[in-house]
Amino acid sequence: MTHRTLLSCLFACMVIGSAAVSHGREEKGQLRSQGKEICQEVRSGKMWQVDKKSRFSSAREAERYAADLQLGGYGDWRLPTKAEMFNLARIFFWKKNTDCAMNMRGDFWLVDDRGKTSPGHWEIDYACGPQYRYIKAIQPKGHVRAVRP
Repeated sequence: MTHRTLLSCLFACMVIGSAAVSHGREEKGQLRSQGKEICQEVRSGKMWQVDKKSRFSSAREAERYAADLQLGGYGDWRLPTKAEMFNLARIFFWKKNTDCAMNMRGDFWLVDDRGKTSPGHWEIDYACGPQYRYIKAIQPKGHVRAVRP
């Protein structure tokens, strides 16, 4: 790599990085604690189960657990979509979770764009700007973090 190319890449990283940081300052907390068991997204109103439950070995078990969950007076819990879990992961990556603490490590049961339930997780890396990628679990095991509505 030439000296000029290296400097151009470094400059681009600085510009993108400072834009991302300044964007992050504009929106403070995006999650609000609703007690010890639930966090609520400020914009969408979606509620998230704080605890991640033990790993389930099948989609059926995970779906049943979410459907039977009674938490905070609500009984309409479900598995999140891939996009919903991405948004939650993004909130935690940018530290917009305010007083909501959740363990985001591991694979979680999600519903993909085709309606198929499988475990996986989002990886977010910040090399030269944020890079997001979905990693499907190797084994069919994952935690449940239910969402509503």
